[in-house]
Amino acid sequence: MKPAYFLVLCALCLASLAQGSITVSDLKGRTMEVDVLSYIPNTRMTKIKRVDGQVFEVKIDVFDLESQKSIIENAPKPKAELLIQTSVGKRNKRQSGSSYMKDQTISASVKIENDSRNIDFSEGKGTLFLIARQTRRYSDRDSDYGKVLSKQTFNISVKASEERKFEAQPIVTSYDSDRDETNIGGWAYYGYLFILQDKDGEIHSVDCSIGNLKKDVESDPTLAKKILPLTKESLVEKNLEKI
Repeated sequence: MKPAYFLVLCALCLASLAQGSITVSDLKGRTMEVDVLSYIPNTRMTKIKRVDGQVFEVKIDVFDLESQKSIIENAPKPKAELLIQTSVGKRNKRQSGSSYMKDQTISASVKIENDSRNIDFSEGKGTLFLIARQTRRYSDRDSDYGKVLSKQTFNISVKASEERKFEAQPIVTSYDSDRDETNIGGWAYYGYLFILQDKDGEIHSVDCSIGNLKKDVESDPTLAKKILPLTKESLVEKNLEKI
């Protein structure tokens, strides 16, 4: 390896290692270079790692005002630990004069528990999609697709160690319940998708009951961003891509 190239490579590596480090001063004027590991606004506690590898957890007030500002700006965004439980109830009723056509009333609620001890979740937004599937698929294979029956949003704030419950407006749909070549179609409930965004619009967490989509969006919540633009009555594939 040529000496000049080696020196450039070393410089780039050192710059990469130093990335994210800041210089802070305490109230006695002593300075040190640190990486900010965390900052909790509720307790004003910050966790920092000094360049020698030592980790400290102290009140941010031990630093001067300029350093406090720098710590807050460079701290990873604290994320509340939330447990989401979406419940969906279905009630089927035969249409008058028909032995196969059903009216289906769908009710739903979302309970959110904040398991964090010190981190509130505030000014967030939850979006609940209720998805139906075309029953004509029993008589026509080309009719196997879905529809957004309902899209409802909730303003969500849950304090640390507390829980809240959000009730969706019930909806009614109709469908042919015969699972054979005589099926004339309709929309029967298929599953739900609940997307929780923080106050900056970023995806915090996702709760889903729809087949393979559940695995995909829960392992990579950013995929839910592609679904958010869907509206009520949108026709969709099984992965909720718009038709």
